[in-house]
Amino acid sequence: MTKILSYTLHLIFIVLASKGQAQFIYNYTAENSPLPFNTVRCLESSSSALWIGTDEGLAKLSGGNNWTIYNAGNSGLWSNDVRALKNDGDSLLWIGTVQGGLFSFDGLNWTNYTPLNSGLGDYLVRGIDIDIQGNIWIATTEGLFVYDRTNWDTYTINDGLLSNNTTTICAAGNTKYIGTINGGVLYFDETNNFINHTIVSSGIPDNSALDIEIDNNGRPWFISPAAGLFVDDGDGGPWDVFNSGNSAIASNSLLCLQHGAQGQIFIGTETDGIVTKNGNQYSNLNIDNSALTDNHILCLEKNEENTLWAGTFNGGLCEIHDIAGLLQKGSYPPNIHPTIVNAGASIHFSKNVNCTYSLVNMLGDEFKTGTLKNSRTINIPKTIKPGVVFIYYSIDNTIFTRRVIVH
Repeated sequence: MTKILSYTLHLIFIVLASKGQAQFIYNYTAENSPLPFNTVRCLESSSSALWIGTDEGLAKLSGGNNWTIYNAGNSGLWSNDVRALKNDGDSLLWIGTVQGGLFSFDGLNWTNYTPLNSGLGDYLVRGIDIDIQGNIWIATTEGLFVYDRTNWDTYTINDGLLSNNTTTICAAGNTKYIGTINGGVLYFDETNNFINHTIVSSGIPDNSALDIEIDNNGRPWFISPAAGLFVDDGDGGPWDVFNSGNSAIASNSLLCLQHGAQGQIFIGTETDGIVTKNGNQYSNLNIDNSALTDNHILCLEKNEENTLWAGTFNGGLCEIHDIAGLLQKGSYPPNIHPTIVNAGASIHFSKNVNCTYSLVNMLGDEFKTGTLKNSRTINIPKTIKPGVVFIYYSIDNTIFTRRVIVH
């Protein structure tokens, strides 16, 4: 077998020094790292690594900045379009793909499950979770499938589902919560009997749900692609609904969520970056007020107490440290764009600023300094050699750093 492509990088982080505490966002893209593609569909953390599913293969980020890439050319993962990941006790990874069905990987061996060799009825796997009995639950466009590691069960419209297009699974205790497109949300009990909650039967705000998370009080929270955020305060209702009409959520088009250690809810939106809900307080992190590379957030993963990972549609992977500090009112640093430029071109802040700045190359050599007064544009010298350029700038006695790539 072809040797797996592996990298070790020594990265300089984008540090936002504020009030004596480091806050930073670092962006991994196909241009500045081994990330195989800038569309990151799913994330899954283990005790030693972050697994990253993209449209062009699977990436493993471990040991600080060690990358290993798995794709159809160098591994048993013969379908590169990865849509779902689930860690199974740190020893096994389950991978859902668009055209290849379900894969498992134990670090050495790959196993593939498709409609041709198993009870899985679809090649497109959108969601995976594992219940307390160890059963693998798989959401597909052709129904819901359960694999007990020997036998398969199937749930489709023939079994009472209102839609075969299932999207996400969240197994919590004896209950399995299932999201669908236009078919409501399903609650499966310990014997796998299920109740279907819809707009008509239960009063939920949308019959589609793309992500589900359980909070510290055991309540399921649901992400809707059109009707905002909702939570079950009982057992099939009553429902609390949070949308742009009754709260400060920036958008009703939501795609993913994660719960924070202190009860916060981090929400990925289609057009407005990351929304944080902390009780009745809302904050918004986007490309205009931070170093996020894209406002279209496809997935979120929180693997440390104060670190949030965000997969984006066009901007690769964002690693967000001290998100609570970044979201404090007034702490937003202005963003810079574009981040990939030609020598002699200009880069721009997202708003007019008053600051001093310096441009530094990868060797630490400062080659340009300047001052902006109610302005937003910095010109890159034509004589600069291609490579990474760090931009240090000071606003109100706070020093920020951004990084751009010069061709």
